Amino acid sequence: MYQLVAGICIMSDGACDVRKDQYPTVIREMIRHEDDVTNHRIMWLLVGQGFLANAFVVVKNQGSSEYLMLCFLGIVVALSAFVTLYQSYQARGYLQFLGLHAKTGILREEDLPLTGWPENRLKGWQRNIWILLGVRKTRDLFEPWLTLPFLFTCMWTMSVLHAHKVRSIPVDAALGIIISGLILFSVCGVLFWTESKNEVAPR
Repeated sequence: MYQLVAGICIMSDGACDVRKDQYPTVIREMIRHEDDVTNHRIMWLLVGQGFLANAFVVVKNQGSSEYLMLCFLGIVVALSAFVTLYQSYQARGYLQFLGLHAKTGILREEDLPLTGWPENRLKGWQRNIWILLGVRKTRDLFEPWLTLPFLFTCMWTMSVLHAHKVRSIPVDAALGIIISGLILFSVCGVLFWTESKNEVAPR
């Protein structure tokens, strides 16, 4: 015996909690949740960088050398936010992959995740839709989840380079852009490689 309540299948043995025809709706809500999580993480990044920037200006005006420590802390905060934003971005891609399976009716209940980025994911979900270490489309390179960490990393890197006052500002800016790009690209590569090991073949 089982009872249906608002799209939920309640069975005595607890084997089913969502009807199969409700899978697309559930996944749609999970994608919306990941969008909210991304927005929250971007706000945390902006607030954290704002505090660090204010502290940087105060310490720099006082002539203290501790502003270099704030530069490195700003880079760490930007990279920390980037890791979580990158995972949210991949989670949305994985949920879209599951959504396509749900609409065609081939998604099984055991493959319906509790979170957008489950520990174990179906192998091959990135096939033909992911480029450049996990970036799905070229225009995604200009989304805030990537551009903001890049800009903050670049800003703090330029501040460290310019502190020595050996090179000109354009040279420091060019070096900052190159170094920041290499840092984020390396982080993407590490995350993409480590997360790919948690994929399981469809049964």
